[in-house]
Amino acid sequence: QSHIFEPFFTTKEIGKGTGLGLATVYGVIKQSGGYIWVESEPGKGSTFTLQLALEILEEKASVPLIIRPALRRVLVVDDNITNCHLMQNIFSYIGIECTICTGGMDALRILATALQEDRLFDLIVTDHQMPVMDGITLVQEIKRSLKDRPQPFILMLSSLDKGMCLEAAEQAGIDMFLTKPVKLQELNSILQSIFGKEETGSLSIPSKPAIKKLTENASVLVAEDEPVNMLLISEVLSKMGFTVIRAGNGKEVLELLKTHQPKIIFMDVNMPEMDGLEATAIIRAQSKPQNNIPIIALTAGAMKEDRERCLRAGMNSFVSKPFRLEELEGVVKKYLSVA
Repeated sequence: QSHIFEPFFTTKEIGKGTGLGLATVYGVIKQSGGYIWVESEPGKGSTFTLQLALEILEEKASVPLIIRPALRRVLVVDDNITNCHLMQNIFSYIGIECTICTGGMDALRILATALQEDRLFDLIVTDHQMPVMDGITLVQEIKRSLKDRPQPFILMLSSLDKGMCLEAAEQAGIDMFLTKPVKLQELNSILQSIFGKEETGSLSIPSKPAIKKLTENASVLVAEDEPVNMLLISEVLSKMGFTVIRAGNGKEVLELLKTHQPKIIFMDVNMPEMDGLEATAIIRAQSKPQNNIPIIALTAGAMKEDRERCLRAGMNSFVSKPFRLEELEGVVKKYLSVA
């Protein structure tokens, strides 16, 4: 059966979720020349149709455009693609280039490419509740990856109560939040507070650390199974003048040593198929000149026992992850002269 509803709904039914009562909702419908229509068939269900003839009150946006020279590129991370497109449209309106992605791993890949091309983002907006990698974990990974580079400002979309993750967020360096759905006025105010002033001591971006060129044509072998870490250390070593030979595990290192003779080997400790300790032991058991190549451990282990284990396996030294430029440079200078 089909018919037009007159106001026989209860307030709970028609106003549910809107905060409006029956009289208000019905009044809006009638004033706009609209109606509510239902088509119902027993055993199959009902289709409800609501039609409203609405008018645009203000065609021009009430938020003025503000030029912010320090804010040029933004990365938005949210597993909800609708939210991504919403943010992209908002940033497009205010004249800022916006890249979107739907997960933490995608974000890290995009950041790695941006780092390689020297086109880092000025702002990163990330959701918190995401599968595989949540927003706080992503921020921690970003800060580790960009340890020696300018740090972007990071806002978080509050897809859960801020009180539930506020302490962890602050420890990760997040101190500003956006509320979903994001409103242009709110976003505009936050951006103005961060990027509105051209000269602000507390918001100044540190200058890039200088990478000295140490060689012209020496080769170095890097064994690392994590793409972001591989990209970072390869980029730095390349700028130092090295030709970088890449390996994803210990087995690949042994194969590459049959045709290459690098001056130094940077060896990750934990890798699939064959870890760095086993690969080092095999290299040390080989004949010269392979068994004399300096091997530097890449390890996240900070304990004394971890470092002693690397030295017992035959490694010469170690660099902690995430590595610091000064530490890497010091090791390279020492063992390049030894090589």
